Amino acid sequence: MKRFSYYKNSIDSILENSFKESKTFKNNLSVIMGAMKYSKILREFFTLYNEIETKKFENTDKSSQYINEALSFLKENKTKLKKVTPILDKIIEDRKELCKKSTNIIYEKIDDIIFNTKITNLNSIAESKTYLIESALNSNKKVLKKIISPKILSHVLTKNYEETYGTSLTESQKHILKNTLLMTEDTLTKEYNTTKEVTLNKINSLLAESTDESLSAKLVQVKNEITTLTQSKKSYIKVRGLLEDLK
Repeated sequence: MKRFSYYKNSIDSILENSFKESKTFKNNLSVIMGAMKYSKILREFFTLYNEIETKKFENTDKSSQYINEALSFLKENKTKLKKVTPILDKIIEDRKELCKKSTNIIYEKIDDIIFNTKITNLNSIAESKTYLIESALNSNKKVLKKIISPKILSHVLTKNYEETYGTSLTESQKHILKNTLLMTEDTLTKEYNTTKEVTLNKINSLLAESTDESLSAKLVQVKNEITTLTQSKKSYIKVRGLLEDLK
């Protein structure tokens, strides 16, 4: 498995290098947000790599405590990344022209501690941890800001994904999401229209057979909700989930 800095740098690069093209950026953001929505552990890794890089503390004790806690979490959960890396590999491969090779020493130090745990690497791990602790100490140095920073984008990405996607998905919808993340717009249009039609026909059939007023009222409510949806990956996942529940 590739180290997480590869995925982190690649995603940052995709967002940064497509930012000036509004439509491309929105499409890339939508796909990446979908991956974040699908995988809690991806969101957590993404957030912690950001925070280890940007957080500042007034003294070594506080810095050391935070770094140790963050690294401990990452170590304990790194194997969970295997489930989502195939999706990330596909996202990056399809946008490789936007991925500019870069080096981030903070991410490399984190990787060294998390992924290179052989006993022969103990000295390197100790040095990397010391580097991270010292880097997190408050500094009065002024930092020049870019017009658009991938770190800002990725921070927004991990912190506000819930606002973009709305309420939490059900387990059924999460399963459907895995196969929806990488859909092209053409495929989405075809699948969404077909699924919407099938679902509405199923509801109409159930309404014709139903003698339960309460059930009929719920079916009408669901039908009305579906007809007001606009095409999007979120809407497709929702309709597909409803169709699965009706089976």
